[in-house]
Parts: sequence; C-alpha cells; structure tokens
Amino acid sequence: MKGVTLVLLVGTLSVFASATHAEKQAAPEVFAVVNGTPLSMDLYRFLVGSREQERIERQAYESGFDAEMHRQQAAEDLVMTELLAQQATRMGIHETELVKAEMAMAEKTLLAQLYVKRLMNTIEVDESEIRRYYDQQKEQVMYRFMIWQTPDQDRATDILAALKAGKDAGTSEQDIVETPWLLDTDIAPEVNDKVRRLGVNDFAEKPVLQDGVWKVVQVIDRQVMSKQSYEEEREVIKAELARLKLDEKLEKLADDASIVFSE
Repeated sequence: MKGVTLVLLVGTLSVFASATHAEKQAAPEVFAVVNGTPLSMDLYRFLVGSREQERIERQAYESGFDAEMHRQQAAEDLVMTELLAQQATRMGIHETELVKAEMAMAEKTLLAQLYVKRLMNTIEVDESEIRRYYDQQKEQVMYRFMIWQTPDQDRATDILAALKAGKDAGTSEQDIVETPWLLDTDIAPEVNDKVRRLGVNDFAEKPVLQDGVWKVVQVIDRQVMSKQSYEEEREVIKAELARLKLDEKLEKLADDASIVFSE
C-alpha cells in the first residue's frame, strides 16, 4: 500500500556498557533531518523498494532512464512528504476523526496485506495439480449474437418462427441487440447450453428467459480458440491454483470467526 509507513524505534540499554555506547548502538541510521526531525534510512529504503517494480519497467523500456535520478526523486518525495506531514500536524489535522479513521484503516489494511503475503508463502502448488488442471481445460469458444427481446413469451415464439422462415418479424430496432465478442465462459449457462452446438446464423431452438425478458438468440459469428501449450499456460494456472487455495484459507478464517454486526 503506497504512502503508508510504520516506523518502530527501539532503544536498548545495556547494563554492562556505558549509556553513551548504548545510545550509539541503538541509534538508527539517519537519512535526513527535516526541521529537526530525523528521517531514518529505513524509511528511504522502504520508499525506494516500493518503487522497484517501476524502476525495472522503466529501465527496460526507456533508453534514457537515469537510475540515480530515480533514487533522487524518491529522496525528494520523502522529504516533501515529511514537510507536508509536519504542516498537517501543526494544524491539528491528525487529530480529526476522519484522519484517525483513515489511519486506523490504513494500518489494518497493511497488516491484512502482510498476513495474506505470509499466507501465500505457505501455499504450495504441485506440478501434478497444474497438469491436471491443464488437462481438464477445454478449447474456448467466442460468439457474437443478434438478440431480439420481448417481455411476452408467445411474442418471442412468433418472432423466432418468422426469423427462421426468413420473414419480417415486425420488431423495432430498439428491441434488437448485436453483442460484441463474448467468451463462452462469460455467457450465462442457460444460454451457453443452447448455443454451444450451433453454427453461424443458426438460432437457439427456443426463446430464453433472462431477467424477466424473453430473448430470441441467433449466432452471427463464432470462433474457436485453440488451447495453448502446457509451457505457455503453466505459470498462469499455477497462480490461479494458488489464488483458489488462498480463497479457501480466507473462507475458513471467516467461518471460524465470531462476527456480530450492529443493527
């Protein structure tokens, strides 16, 4: 989560060493001092690390990318953030209820993300699972449809009969919809079951009821997407299986929790 940084300063005193020596040992590295307030090097490293992916991408695609300038920008942003935060504190903005709520939510969100990251590190996906998932995948089909809509079932049946006979169905343009390309997985099951065996220009055998509207469906274009090779699909499948396992862990966490909503 960008812009959210938790800083923990811990001082350790040793009963076997002088106080001065202990302070030197416990003092964190200071990156800069802004109006008397020290900014730790850890804050700077955190900010640079949070922008690492951006740096990698820009270096790959920008021939004139200046890594030193990128780090300098992070330093300037950190100092400016501190200056703005100091001003906000002087104005008492940090004491408003809205800011307190946002900070509390930011902290909880960060902790939740860190916990999810730790959960992800415990998830293992076997090669056999990836292979089984891949073998179960079918070729995907994409469709484009022409759809005639009416709230009346008998009227939908008459429209279908007229269209199949090549006659004018007497429908207005407002009742006709031409869809963009749709994957079969994005099509409602009750429609997909009726159209997956149809060819181009064929009509579904019967009108389909959806959301209180009867629809006459015609396939106006169809395209079969060949399944990619195992090597091309492997990482995508692995990520999907890891996500499914994470969802199971999160669902169990919610199921085991005691949750009571206020009225």
